Amino acid sequence: MNTFIILISSMLVGFVISYPLEIQSPDFETPGETHEQTFDRTDADKNAFLTFDEFLHTDIVYENMKREEFNVLDTNHDGAVSRNEYLNHFQKEKENADGMRAEYFGKIYEEYDNNFDLKLDQDEVTKVLAERFLLKPRENFANIFKSFDANNDGGLDITEYVKFDAEMPFHELDPVTVAYQQPSIFKQEKLPLMKPFKKIE
Repeated sequence: MNTFIILISSMLVGFVISYPLEIQSPDFETPGETHEQTFDRTDADKNAFLTFDEFLHTDIVYENMKREEFNVLDTNHDGAVSRNEYLNHFQKEKENADGMRAEYFGKIYEEYDNNFDLKLDQDEVTKVLAERFLLKPRENFANIFKSFDANNDGGLDITEYVKFDAEMPFHELDPVTVAYQQPSIFKQEKLPLMKPFKKIE
């Protein structure tokens, strides 16, 4: 299983499009401040005027969030973010995103590529849509599928499927009807059979 995913991952190098992950910042509560207190706190030089730099500090929630982000980027904790620290951070985020996408596509091929030819034919893609997205194709799906089959070999290789995943016109699909089964609220249990009373003589 891992070998198959590694194979797909290696094929993804160079064309998997990824985006840097956003830094997850904790929730900050806004301290109770009057407008006067906010102004006085951010007026660093106490000249009764706010420069733009000072004005940026009026939103303390935003400032705290950016401080957390800054601390993550400042890997050597010297109080400054170097160019290398900045670029290395987002490069690592990109690599992590690429790895997760490679694993995602690898698992799809592992599960749905029934003949292990590293291609997904129309029936296999239809099954992916039904089981992963609860969608079913319409009568025109053959034409849509063919538009992503760049080499016209009847299947989507990994590059073609990545494009399909990103550009598939989902408005051309219909939702799969799932039968609703009402959950049983009460558990039915068999009561033990009552033994007949013996007649006392």
